Amino acid sequence: MVTGDHLETAKFVALKTGIVSIDEVHLEGIALTGDQFRAQIGDFEKEFDETSREFRIKFNDQNAFEKTKRRVKIIARASPLDKFILVCGIKQRGGLVAMCGDSIADAEALQSAQVGMCMGTGCDVAKDNSDLVILDNDFYSIQRSIKWGRAIYDNVRKFIQFQMTVNIVLIIITFLGGATLGHTPLNVIQMIWCNLIMDILGAIALGTETYKKDEDVSVQNKSNRISRRDKILLPEMWR
Repeated sequence: MVTGDHLETAKFVALKTGIVSIDEVHLEGIALTGDQFRAQIGDFEKEFDETSREFRIKFNDQNAFEKTKRRVKIIARASPLDKFILVCGIKQRGGLVAMCGDSIADAEALQSAQVGMCMGTGCDVAKDNSDLVILDNDFYSIQRSIKWGRAIYDNVRKFIQFQMTVNIVLIIITFLGGATLGHTPLNVIQMIWCNLIMDILGAIALGTETYKKDEDVSVQNKSNRISRRDKILLPEMWR
């Protein structure tokens, strides 16, 4: 949690929300102010990367940032620069960053994060720099959006598998029919009818499936995440 509030206020909220436990909230390095955070990570420079066309943070001591980032859970009295440093530091090391904010001070970090989320009551500047706007101001909506995102990803895989199955069958039938019978087994109207079934009814059936309920998901599968390096077409789908 990165906030501009007082450190004790941030600790109290973090305890209530389960970010930290009562045993670790007073441990060294868990809760820091913005000044303490910058002191621990050491010197750095903000520079513009011509390749990615975005600003980056260059740390003089990358290990110091990694050590601080792995331990810290609360940063209070944070400035916009502190938020930007944390987002860029994690992102530059290959991490996937989603950030939620609602003020002008969050705008730069929201834009830098892979997924920027703004509350519905947030300012227009923060909304313009966000990818998602949470209209009901409910953090549980983020969890629902992740569930729907995974459901859509699974539905896309199902539809691709369905499309490839039908298309490959049609191609094989047409090719073998033309090579052995001298004419295609399916005429133009039949081919259009097959495409109508595939592209419309199949897409509606497979693309609108909802996400699985928590009670329907096993503990093993519940923790599985979709990696950015995962292929859309899996070996099982080809089989």
